Amino acid sequence: MGLFLRVVINLVLLLVAECCFAQQPLSFSYSPPKRDGSIGYFLDDMSQKAGVTFSYSSRYVDVTRTVKAADTTSSVGSMLMQMFRPSEITWRVDRNKILLMGVSDADDDSASYVLIHGYVKEADSREAVIGAAVFVPGTSFGTITNNYGYYALSMPATQQRIIVAYLGFETDTLNLSKEAGQRRDVFMQVGRNLGEVQVLSSKAQTQASSFHHVARSDMKTRVVLLGENDVIKTVQNLPGVQSGSGAGNLVLVRGGDPGQNLHLLDGVPLYNVDHFFGLTSVYNSDAIRSVDLYKGAFPARFGGRTASVIDVTTKDGDMQHWGGQFSMGFVKSSLTVEGPLKKDKASIMVSGRRTWIDVLWRPFTNDVAFNFYDLNLKANYIVNANNRLFLSVYNGRDRFGVNSGGTNASTSWGNSTISARWNSILHPRLFVNTTLTYSAFNYLLHDRRGISEDGAMTLRDGYKGVSWVKDMALRSVLNWKVASNHNIETGVKLAYAHFNPAEVQYFSQSNVPGTLPERVHSNELTFFAEDVVKVGGKLSLIPGMHFANWFSKQFDYSSIQPRFRAELLLGRSHMLYTSYAQMAQFLHLITSTTYGLPADFWVPGSSTIEPEESYTSTFGYRFKPEKKFFFNLELYHRDIRNVTAYDQGKNLFDNSLKWDDKIIQGKGWSYGVEALLRTQLGRVNLSTAYTWSRTTRQFAQINDGDPFPYRYDRRHNFKIAALYQRSANFDITANWMYMSGEAITIPDQIYPDFDNNLLISQASTIINSSNYTYSYAKWNGYRLPPIHRLDVGMNFTKRYKRGWERTWSIGVFNAYARRNVMFVDVSSETDASGNERFKLKGVSVLQFIPYVNYRLKI
Repeated sequence: MGLFLRVVINLVLLLVAECCFAQQPLSFSYSPPKRDGSIGYFLDDMSQKAGVTFSYSSRYVDVTRTVKAADTTSSVGSMLMQMFRPSEITWRVDRNKILLMGVSDADDDSASYVLIHGYVKEADSREAVIGAAVFVPGTSFGTITNNYGYYALSMPATQQRIIVAYLGFETDTLNLSKEAGQRRDVFMQVGRNLGEVQVLSSKAQTQASSFHHVARSDMKTRVVLLGENDVIKTVQNLPGVQSGSGAGNLVLVRGGDPGQNLHLLDGVPLYNVDHFFGLTSVYNSDAIRSVDLYKGAFPARFGGRTASVIDVTTKDGDMQHWGGQFSMGFVKSSLTVEGPLKKDKASIMVSGRRTWIDVLWRPFTNDVAFNFYDLNLKANYIVNANNRLFLSVYNGRDRFGVNSGGTNASTSWGNSTISARWNSILHPRLFVNTTLTYSAFNYLLHDRRGISEDGAMTLRDGYKGVSWVKDMALRSVLNWKVASNHNIETGVKLAYAHFNPAEVQYFSQSNVPGTLPERVHSNELTFFAEDVVKVGGKLSLIPGMHFANWFSKQFDYSSIQPRFRAELLLGRSHMLYTSYAQMAQFLHLITSTTYGLPADFWVPGSSTIEPEESYTSTFGYRFKPEKKFFFNLELYHRDIRNVTAYDQGKNLFDNSLKWDDKIIQGKGWSYGVEALLRTQLGRVNLSTAYTWSRTTRQFAQINDGDPFPYRYDRRHNFKIAALYQRSANFDITANWMYMSGEAITIPDQIYPDFDNNLLISQASTIINSSNYTYSYAKWNGYRLPPIHRLDVGMNFTKRYKRGWERTWSIGVFNAYARRNVMFVDVSSETDASGNERFKLKGVSVLQFIPYVNYRLKI
């Protein structure tokens, strides 16, 4: 009932707001501040005082002409009559907008609006510019380019100028002729030392609803571990997002766990995004063009996860020139090459990276081996002005092994993805994107144990653990620009998945494998629709619906997921917004450390494991008075049903049990407040993000069924970043972060094996559950100390006449060497009297890590 009431309250507030703005704008009361003034002066004054938006062309309206106003309070309509009667100017009212036009145009309805459409691209490379603002200055007519750089703008025919703006590019102005419709592709020039572009179109102001767009340049302004510019590290600095231990790649959004995030690479889902045990991610920043993060107001096209969507788009490849870049740091080296296969027609981008740490330590030891690599490839071909084809390929792998003392253990994991995409402009108002995708994640664990005889190793026993998931999907999305204030997006998806949740093959001297568990096949049918409607130029309503049916021979689940967003502009500087989104997730990520090495396993739902569901409500306020200041405050509440966890008393690799018997389900909830502040002080760009939150879990099998804090329940999460841009060749970046300590479970009592039936070595200082019995009083009843650190970095850039660019980056991660506790060990020690005592020992790593990174761009 509480959820129902929240939805009803939001709807009532929106209806009240719409009613308030439904009044006829010509009847709004208006008192001129003086008798004499220009037409432009009075139009601006009426806009501010009456909240009316005027649209006009300078060809008809001479804003410099002086007019006289009545010395009494009248209405907006009366004032317009005083200014323009008798003349050839008339007006047309659309909600809160008043269009001033010539009388001849008013008689011809076909001349009221025109549709301008096309692509926005970088002038040098011809790559699409995602998220560029296209708008009519001084009006509420505007739009944003989609993920392929396409825009369609319906605007008054009397307007002859539109502006195209995007951070980091020179603002472009298009002068239009008076035609029924026009195709105008825009080629933007990269700017040098540009400040933030001030965009006043209403569409550009609708991006505060739990959405963050991260450009490629944003990733270069963060100091991260070992100098790696990383997508995940950039996302972690946004409000509502936190990391696990402070240095890892975990993304925890609004009380969710890592498995509740939908990671998309060129539209293909990734099932694992970690390299180097979380110190870096699978996203190669040299190949990335942009990142979109959704953490609450989910568009209807997304589904399958419950916490967030991280949509990553790679570079298309330069259509004009061959070039590339090489970089080398402490962890890895990377090489990117891109260029035209046929100029202005087809291009390709290839990017690869690999760690070289294993090569460095190989001369010293063979006991430990570790490496990872990534390979990105993207090709595109422009068939004609209205059709374009893309092919994207990714492959990445991690390997880790230990060979010592008769034990030979190794593990490997990685993703492989392929996507083929077709963009088509069926009509200036109809844009279709059709994508065929394939994604696979594989995890393999080997453990061989033997004895050494005469220098040769004889295999005694061992096992091989395997887990994988593979899926194929066909997806088509249609965007329909119905009118200037009305846009519809709808689509359908068909998917097939094949799972091997977790199996182990045991081997002995007879080399006989164990029994294999049953594998699972599933099918998914998805349909979605979303409608964006502007009411009166101030209010935007975005209702949507996502339907998913997930079925196989063993189960059949259907989910209807309503979505709703609303945004209300209060003048040019203020905006209120609210949203409600229901999400469902049919896959579950389970983490196990049974065999000493951490492993993530994806398991599907079953007849007994039901889909996870989340219900997220948000309410926010945005304040943007000028181009150098931005503030956003947002409240959220999130309920989670059927959240999953690994049953701690069972072995995930035990083939004697069905895998779904090893999973338990419960519920959770999270709520909090998020604040984001960005400002520019001279040459310093400052960004501050703060989150207060509370997250709770409840399982019948844990903590006697009582609610308990989620592991990553952190009350306070504060981040501040400063960028000092002295010149185009030198900048300094400093990041400071603070997080409350995570909740942990530690034993209150430990009982040893008193009669020594287990033959415990008393010299051992490591206490584990096979030697002792643990007694727990409360689940997650303790807290680790808070985590905080300072990271500082500098970039030295030199540009050469032939267009080459060289950058040296140096810096320090954890500059004041804070000993942040990552986890706690239970160990024993013997005191002076010979008595054995137990103690808790906090383990800290990554203290004062300097880095040097070299990059050469051609």
